[in-house]
Amino acid sequence: MDIRTKGWKQMYLQYAMLCFLYTSYVFANNYDPHLFPARGPFFEGWYLRVVDSDNRNSIGLLFGEVLPLSPRDRELYPPALCSILVRKCSPAGCTLVSHDAHFNTSDVKVRVKGRPVHENPDRSSAVNFTWTATNNASSVFFQTNATTTLFQVKLGKVSLDGELSSPVPWGKDGEGPEGWADYLPLPLHWFVYSIRSAVVFYKFSVGGEVVYEGRRGTAHMEKNWGKSFPEAWIWSQGISPQNASYAISGGPLEIGPIPVTAYLFGYRNPNKNISINFHPYDSVVSVTKNGCQGFVNVTAEGLVHTVSLFVTADPLSFSRCLYGPESRGFRPVCKESYDASATVSVFKHKNLIDKQFIANAALEFGGKNVCGGCPLY
Repeated sequence: MDIRTKGWKQMYLQYAMLCFLYTSYVFANNYDPHLFPARGPFFEGWYLRVVDSDNRNSIGLLFGEVLPLSPRDRELYPPALCSILVRKCSPAGCTLVSHDAHFNTSDVKVRVKGRPVHENPDRSSAVNFTWTATNNASSVFFQTNATTTLFQVKLGKVSLDGELSSPVPWGKDGEGPEGWADYLPLPLHWFVYSIRSAVVFYKFSVGGEVVYEGRRGTAHMEKNWGKSFPEAWIWSQGISPQNASYAISGGPLEIGPIPVTAYLFGYRNPNKNISINFHPYDSVVSVTKNGCQGFVNVTAEGLVHTVSLFVTADPLSFSRCLYGPESRGFRPVCKESYDASATVSVFKHKNLIDKQFIANAALEFGGKNVCGGCPLY
């Protein structure tokens, strides 16, 4: 399939203007914490999802902190949050449920190599940080280094404990989905730290009784930082028992005076030695989506490869509105399902070289893409 000339011309024009506007580089593309600015808005958040294909379980953990646009917003919206995402199933089907805990900024402690954060991360240094938060009813402990990730989280009556092994990185030398664009001062950054860390163990409990546990599976680990989540987005991630995996995120952004709709997309199949990335500066990605019907259809075209991705989930499997970071704090902004299925077709010079069906995938609609919208959005 040939690259569409119009798409390429538009893409290069947008990025030429972007590079003209932003000529200073910043270090920002690592899983380690960033140094918060003196004034907001700014946020930083981490997310991981455990997939246990043997037991058909999937559990998510997210946590982070927002420096709001105005100090008054701290009284209206939680500046720090931790959520455990877990499937609640019945004979009628499964729905993703979120257990949340709100924290004040004073409840949160972040350390890099045992010290307070004093500089931004870089690509070359090994990850080594601890993120903790404690209030009267909840506590969060998350610690990671180059070989091990540990988490012990108690949010009221529910708890999640686990250990993960060494990460399998997105790319070499700290490269993430953005490629070289992560050096630009974009309003939002997305970094995938590990596409499939092995699960040593995980345990989800309610009231002290174990509901889900396992000693096998994989974990997807990522991070976002910037000013705020965009006005609309889609996100999806999946991995098969044979380690074929994909991740995609994107939507409209305003980069200075330039409106840009950008998608970042990657596919991996180590059994066939396939590793493909699509960026706005080297490919054209078209997306058809419908949050009410619960599907996303993606076609990504590069110079060599074309990848078709179709992800769908039962609308009843989506959560209620989940919290996400905005310029005023954490607010309900998105809906997500852990019961999506994905079909991936990979072409090289028009020839089909790989096709995979991935169950137990995750699919998220955010902002204006949410069916029915979210309160306070």
